[in-house]
Amino acid sequence: MILKSGIFEPNKHGYNENVDVDLLNAWNAIVSHSPQYPEGFFQYSLHISDSLGAFRGLPTTSHESCNFRSYTLPESSQAKVSVVISFHNEARSMLLRTIVSLIRRTPEEYLHELIIVDDKSQDATLLDDLKRWLGRVFATQSRLGLIFLTNQERRGLIWSRNRGAILASGHYILFLDSHCEVNDGWLKPLLERLALNPHMAVSPLLDLIDPETLSYRRGNEMLKGGFDWSLHFHWLKRRLGRKERPEAPYKSPSFSGGVLMISREWFLKLKFFNPNLKIWGGESIELAIKLWLCGGQIEIVPCSRIGHIFRRFHAFEFPSERDFTELNSPERSSAQSTYLHNSKIIAESWLDEYKNMFYALKPAAKGIPLNDTTTEELQQFKHERDCHRFQWYLWNVSPELRFNLEKLSATGTLQNEDRCLYARNQKDSKKGRQLILNSCYSKDITQWSLWSTGQLSTQRELCLGVGLGRRLSLEPCARTETLRQAQQWVRTGTHLMHTATHLCLDNPIKDQLELNPCRSQAVSQSFQFALEMERQT
Repeated sequence: MILKSGIFEPNKHGYNENVDVDLLNAWNAIVSHSPQYPEGFFQYSLHISDSLGAFRGLPTTSHESCNFRSYTLPESSQAKVSVVISFHNEARSMLLRTIVSLIRRTPEEYLHELIIVDDKSQDATLLDDLKRWLGRVFATQSRLGLIFLTNQERRGLIWSRNRGAILASGHYILFLDSHCEVNDGWLKPLLERLALNPHMAVSPLLDLIDPETLSYRRGNEMLKGGFDWSLHFHWLKRRLGRKERPEAPYKSPSFSGGVLMISREWFLKLKFFNPNLKIWGGESIELAIKLWLCGGQIEIVPCSRIGHIFRRFHAFEFPSERDFTELNSPERSSAQSTYLHNSKIIAESWLDEYKNMFYALKPAAKGIPLNDTTTEELQQFKHERDCHRFQWYLWNVSPELRFNLEKLSATGTLQNEDRCLYARNQKDSKKGRQLILNSCYSKDITQWSLWSTGQLSTQRELCLGVGLGRRLSLEPCARTETLRQAQQWVRTGTHLMHTATHLCLDNPIKDQLELNPCRSQAVSQSFQFALEMERQT
């Protein structure tokens, strides 16, 4: 199917006056049938999304050299691209703009098919309306395959993407989120890299679409994707090699945003996204580790740009019934339980002896049950692919994760008798965080790290220090030796002694914390980390 030549860019937004009437009418029809949603339902501005139209001009965000270079591409007959878009409760206007921007800005000879998977959204008529809409706006020639799938029950992003990939018939698969806008020239830089290495997976550099204003902003090519020992995604600073240009493709330990492109044949050999992962969360990290350890690699390609909305909170509910019942507990939400389940699968599958780091930071994961029937399958896959052990990943892919490990003296929950040290947000945000002892099974219990610098920090990079009047406080971790003095601690047995005052952390009354003279046998001064990395002095 071929998109007609007009562009819907209303004058009120300062766009081109060349308005395609068919597209305009179809847009108005489908958006006007949107169900009513409460404010904040999508975690982005629905009003602005509806007013922007189906297609808008985007700023050029790639380096100017990207526009003047020629790309060495395979013949289109050997590089057909299948695009898989899975969604659950996405705004009609946002989904439509994702689709239109993709088709408008992709060379038609390479765009083979579009596979759209509705993961049982509340908007029950959306997919049928979408079929009619595409039929009205596109010509009837069958160049572009269109496959519409509806899950009869909520299965999640991971399952839905695998379902789409199984049906895909192109040479390459692009997994695209349903709240994106494709920028000009996005495909050629990715195709060139994949043609050079069939075992590679590539990601465009993701530009930022602000969830509140939907303004489109340039992404940062000096960042790469990574994760910490809790298996949470983090951005890592990219360090340029000698004569390396910022706009050049670069290796990345992991993906971000769930937007990636890969050879379909290679994706099948990697056994898809792990089908034991539930709903959403961890799938990009699991695939990234599997890729690197089993003969592949990941690159981010800055000359390719796709805009993406990074929402501040989940815009959907996690199931709490049926096969998710065993994951839930009074202390955890279904989202946290699902994350723990998925992260535990990654730890048990790929981290080898380093999984102890994960359990030290996420002790609640120990109680999450897993299906053991896939262990033999995984071991066979690792043997067939001659996969590396995780230590190889630390030395060759993510030295940041290794340096993090080498600088640690102890980590995890910090326990005194039957309670753990907890940095709690106070109602008055200006007062910072309050230090108390609380149940070690609280859903948001603080994880601590004692570093080789002597600093004791939370995962939010706040360090425990001592101020005037021996008052304990949490402040941003100091970077210089002079400023660190107030934040330095030393382990003496299970005691934590403040280096400058030679006083020990103490819990003499209830959950009260203070500094007192060290007493070797005092239970109130005994604090134990979930994982000790060094022998205690």
